[in-house]
Amino acid sequence: MLRRRRRRRCSSPAASPLALEDDDILEDILLRLPPQPSSLTRAASVCKRWRRLVTGPDFLRRLRSIHREPPLLGVFMNCNGYPLFHSVLDPPDAIPPERFLVWSNEGDSWDLQGVRHGRVLIYNYPRHEFIVWDPATGDRRCVAVPQRIRDEGTSVCNGAVLCAAGDEGHVHGRDCHWSPFLVVLIGISSDETRVVACVYSSATGEWGDISSADIRYMDNMVTSSTLIGNSLYWLLEDIEGGILEFDLERQILTIIETPSNIGTDCSYNFQIILAEDGGVGLAVTTHFTLDMWDRKISSDGIGTWVLRKTVKLEEITGLSRNERGHMIIHGYDEDDNVIFLRTDMGCFMGHLQSMQSRNLGKRNFETTCAYHPYRSFYSCKAFRAS
Repeated sequence: MLRRRRRRRCSSPAASPLALEDDDILEDILLRLPPQPSSLTRAASVCKRWRRLVTGPDFLRRLRSIHREPPLLGVFMNCNGYPLFHSVLDPPDAIPPERFLVWSNEGDSWDLQGVRHGRVLIYNYPRHEFIVWDPATGDRRCVAVPQRIRDEGTSVCNGAVLCAAGDEGHVHGRDCHWSPFLVVLIGISSDETRVVACVYSSATGEWGDISSADIRYMDNMVTSSTLIGNSLYWLLEDIEGGILEFDLERQILTIIETPSNIGTDCSYNFQIILAEDGGVGLAVTTHFTLDMWDRKISSDGIGTWVLRKTVKLEEITGLSRNERGHMIIHGYDEDDNVIFLRTDMGCFMGHLQSMQSRNLGKRNFETTCAYHPYRSFYSCKAFRAS
């Protein structure tokens, strides 16, 4: 009786272990891991050699070149004058707040003024200086307020930071860590009838000329800036006072009137957003709806507001009015057109194009402070520097 000969299965050749002994090959493999924070954290815990590779000075630069768009890691918010980070990612990618801590000196009194292109802008009142901090690299620069601003009795009330690089192929948030930056100072005159702006360039190490515009009245400006095109926009403290526009190219301040037929209950009900045509827009929450307005410019240069869209808040959050309670706009991610809405049931991230939302929960988000979205590639260098 013939026995059936058993066929041997062909197995694919195993990867040579010698390949992983080559640092260049291993680094290429690690660079192709998903860009979630947990990927490199786990890789760094394998052994000292792997940790050395993923914390190397060139690793983050190569990581950014492969994964073009930096992810949204979380938000910074003011916590008793200190910038505190809260992750918007789910475990195991959630980043602990202590990973992004910036040290302070005794007697410092800080105000978080903006986050953009991977950098955080803080104002130190006692020292009359701005701090430009890169949480991903640990780099920290101090920029003193120009003496002429202080001599005029102008009070610093707001500011913005942004990358100054404009090279072809440059991706903001990805390639900004070693690029020059701009700091925009916004101040109020001593009689509170004039707003001023001044720009610092890290490339020259100098402040530029002072621009100014007359206002009816303003003693503070608590909202963060929104960058649209070549201009920065702020809501003035009183929404009836309008929107402050600063043209970065022409260095001109302009006051834009807000729509005349919207309520003025609270500044937290308004948010400057990107309009459908790429211009400036305004999101307004009422008791039941989210209204989106676009500012249209005619051929004569006259600007008018047009109501583009009205969405029921239930469609965004899935909550009834009783469930969501008093809703507050807490921030805006200008890179992804996402608005942050705080309710009694948690903080929602709502995409203004798709109207899809995600509840971040109540924990760590029960605050009345503004949220400043932070986008960057998270590398092991970030927690090594903290």
